[in-house]
Amino acid sequence: MSFNWGVLGKWKLRKKLIVSYLILIVIPIVALGFYSYQSAKSYLNEQARIGLKNTVDQMALTIDEKMAQPKNFINFTTYNPTVKKVTGNDWGDDILNYTKELNENIEPTIWYYVNFNREISDVAFYSEYISKQVGSFVYPSEAVKRLDWYLKAKNSNNVLWLYEENQLFAVSKILKSDNNTFAGVVYLKLNYEKLFGTLKSGRPPLDGIFITDSEGNPIYSAPGGDSVSIKDLHIGMNDGQYQIALDGHAYVISQAIIRNTGWTLHYAVPMRGFVVNTNSIIKATFTIVLACLLILFLFIWLFSRTFVRPIYMLKRKIQVVESGDFDIPISTSAKDEIAELTLSFAQMVHKVKHLIQELDQSRVKEKEAELTALQAQINPHFLYNALSTINWKAIQIDSPEISKIANSLSRFYRTSLNKGLRITSVREEIANIKAYLDIQLIMHNHEFDVIIDVQEQANPCATLNFILQPIVENAIIHGIDEKEEGRGSLSILVALDSDIIRFVVTDNGKGMNQEMVDNLYVFNGGGYGLRNVHERIQLHYGRNFGAKVESEEGEFTKVIIEIPVNGY
Repeated sequence: MSFNWGVLGKWKLRKKLIVSYLILIVIPIVALGFYSYQSAKSYLNEQARIGLKNTVDQMALTIDEKMAQPKNFINFTTYNPTVKKVTGNDWGDDILNYTKELNENIEPTIWYYVNFNREISDVAFYSEYISKQVGSFVYPSEAVKRLDWYLKAKNSNNVLWLYEENQLFAVSKILKSDNNTFAGVVYLKLNYEKLFGTLKSGRPPLDGIFITDSEGNPIYSAPGGDSVSIKDLHIGMNDGQYQIALDGHAYVISQAIIRNTGWTLHYAVPMRGFVVNTNSIIKATFTIVLACLLILFLFIWLFSRTFVRPIYMLKRKIQVVESGDFDIPISTSAKDEIAELTLSFAQMVHKVKHLIQELDQSRVKEKEAELTALQAQINPHFLYNALSTINWKAIQIDSPEISKIANSLSRFYRTSLNKGLRITSVREEIANIKAYLDIQLIMHNHEFDVIIDVQEQANPCATLNFILQPIVENAIIHGIDEKEEGRGSLSILVALDSDIIRFVVTDNGKGMNQEMVDNLYVFNGGGYGLRNVHERIQLHYGRNFGAKVESEEGEFTKVIIEIPVNGY
């Protein structure tokens, strides 16, 4: 359903004022209300996100604090001189001294840590220098030295936190007393439930909690509902928040690093948990907007009565000026906005009159305005979209010639308009004329030949936009099309000659005698395209440059255009 704009012309001015004021007021008020609603909603959502991030950070900190004790225990044992001594020596028959070292220095400490820290469920020291178990915690490494975790610990200088076969444990290598030679590995088995059992406590059932190591391998998983699983997470993002959509449901994933282990804690919350109730905001905004509109309508109705008469007077004067009379006296004794508008209009009329006089005296401005006005009549976006549609339709019906015409016409207008700039490159100017010639060749059923020869060094040089097309158009229409015998030929040559760019357009059409050539430069003698190009070049580059014509009747016509290389 479209609005009948003819009805608007039948309205009285006062009615138009009221309607226009209402429209101008309603749009900002509604926009402001919408903006306020969105701002409030965004603020509340942002606060919810911050709260979620703080929750995840606190959860990560809790886990981190629990991991601190096992890490401290590992650091204590791996740097303990007694541990280095008993795991890094082959005691042989001196096993009594070895057992004494264990009983007096190591085993009491281990038992204390295991009993005091419920997160630790088992401890083992694997030594490469003993051949049988000694005490409760020291074992020969022969049975485990080829396992993956043992090799990782042996080749790493850090505490490794690993999860294999539903077992969570930490390992670290032990060096001998010289702090260079590998002695063995300390193996610390962790209580999975003591570490992570409290994470889900008190959390909504649809929230998901996951922990992954630095490589994205799962350490702990407590999915929320039936939607989110660990495979859906964006592993490797580390710290931050992001959103995912699964089975029509949106989730917010917040992440935090567990510093002691390098693991990542992922917390998935349904997006609907972030939807805030904004009904009260909507009601308040609607009430205020409605009250403002009622008050404003009353004032508009009152004040519009005082606006009509001076506006009508101004309108009559505008109509007089519109008819071409710029000498009408325009004045007012009032001090309101309409009076200011009237005085502004008087100043505008004076300036327009002055500008018209200046335009009458300036051929340069006149010529550039003429070209600008011609190009401004074209709507590039509409034209390109229309040509794109034609091209698509041509491809659909398998018509390559129509497709080629549409593409060539699109390139032609793009390079012709040149984004409103007067200066282009030789390369773009040649692209413009190639597109134009593609169209002409199809229109003429390829009845003439085209030769284009451009010196490579000339391509990046600057030139005035749209100077070749009028020349080529004249060559085709007045030369080749009027040729009586033989096949037509058109050549375009571009070359650099010292500091001059020379364009040469030659056709083998009917040619001209010298009188016809001379008339091309006369205003009433025809050849508007050539004359326009010649004058534009002289206006931009000076009188030493322009276009000249050489022709022999019945043989050929040659147009030579010369411009300076650095004339822009």
